[in-house]
Amino acid sequence: MPTKKVKKDSSLPVVLPIREDDGDRELNESIHPNLPKAPSVICIYASFRSGKSVLVNNFFLNPNFLRGKLDKVYYYSPTARNDASCKFLQDEEGVEIIDDYTDDHLNALLDFQMETPKEDRDKIAVVFDDAIQYLHSRKSAGNFLATRFRHYNIKYLFYVSQSFRALDTKVRGNSKGVIVMKIANLKELEKLDEEYGAMLGGRFIDLYNYALGDQPYSFLYINIDANPVEAYLRFERQIYPSSEFAPSKKFQSLVGTPIEENKE
Repeated sequence: MPTKKVKKDSSLPVVLPIREDDGDRELNESIHPNLPKAPSVICIYASFRSGKSVLVNNFFLNPNFLRGKLDKVYYYSPTARNDASCKFLQDEEGVEIIDDYTDDHLNALLDFQMETPKEDRDKIAVVFDDAIQYLHSRKSAGNFLATRFRHYNIKYLFYVSQSFRALDTKVRGNSKGVIVMKIANLKELEKLDEEYGAMLGGRFIDLYNYALGDQPYSFLYINIDANPVEAYLRFERQIYPSSEFAPSKKFQSLVGTPIEENKE
């Protein structure tokens, strides 16, 4: 029996999506679809000597990541100049390394961005490396930036920390991407599982062990911005949701998403 067509009521108060900023769309179309989309807050959690500096370097020096896509990178780090893995980053045009973070310095940078006409405003990234050392104050401008970074044409805002809950709730709550590298402390892993486990169908620990067991300096990337939330083996292959990692029975009714084969 043919289905009767229902006339669409154009007067219904349907919520319409906001048109994506032209600059964001152009940037996102120019990068690999597995990478975090702009604008994004990205949190990287990693223990000492887990490869986090190498990963951050790749974001800005590797043409398969963001090299050539941004006008400026402001890299706040008390250790980068003494880190051999950051040697080439220091020589990269458009990258400014700031050894000593202050709210005054960050606010001056933000004021400069706002004083520049919007059409001429630089596309920038800001990185807070070893963030716990200087963002310990909840009132720090660096913490509040996570709630309003888009207004300054900041396309990527990175927070790198060895401790999950050391980062302010404003930062964690606004992150679109989470990267988990080697974590030596079991309690830290338990905190991450508590935060992200339900989003991943109760499979966070399984996904973490799978991603980290693959090779040295590997990592698990969680795309919180996706619906449903996705997890990747590095940026190379989606592993959740997938035929390899279905939601646990406890979470199947909550997740309620079909399981598809992995894309090679």
